[in-house]
Amino acid sequence: MSAQQNEANRQGDRLASSTGWLKWVVIAALALLSIYGLQGKTTAERELAALRGEAASLKKAVDDAAEARKASQDEIDRLKAAEADARRLVDEGKADIATAMAKVSELDSKVAALTKEIEDLKGKLSVADNDVSQLRASLEAANQAKADAEAAANGLRSEVDDLKAKLEEAEKELEAAKARAETQPEQQPQQQSEPQSEATAPESPPAAPAETAPAPPTAEPAPAETP
Repeated sequence: MSAQQNEANRQGDRLASSTGWLKWVVIAALALLSIYGLQGKTTAERELAALRGEAASLKKAVDDAAEARKASQDEIDRLKAAEADARRLVDEGKADIATAMAKVSELDSKVAALTKEIEDLKGKLSVADNDVSQLRASLEAANQAKADAEAAANGLRSEVDDLKAKLEEAEKELEAAKARAETQPEQQPQQQSEPQSEATAPESPPAAPAETAPAPPTAEPAPAETP
């Protein structure tokens, strides 16, 4: 029994010594872990601080990027609006150009019509000039004919005056012949009582019949002068 007790005591001592050694090993390990833990904590805190700084920098960069993205989006929206306005202006310009081209075509048609009218008027003016020239020639001929007719009328008036004078002389001679014819019957009985030897007075020749003056020709009326 004592042997067993001794053996048990020795085993207990060995166990106690091994437990103590393990205890010290664990304490040493814990001490080392504590030392390394403090250093790791400090390093971790430093790394955490660095990471927090980087996170803040990244957050600031993200915010800047978001602001830049917003500014870019605003610029894109502004450019899109400007593009829409430009397209609208282009469409309006196209419509204005189409309207202007239509007006130009209309004006070209009017110019062509006016040109044709001008050419027609030039032709009519040429014909009118020819008519005016002919009318002037006719007017000059009419004026010449009028002058000739007036000259002929003046000649006829002078001839009529001469014929009137001759007619008056003839009428006077006729009246004298009638007077002589009336006085001859009264002288015939006295002449019969006179001797036959006396020559009878010659009878006055009968008066020549009065020439009838021809009627003056009627002067043709002069053509009316064209103004």
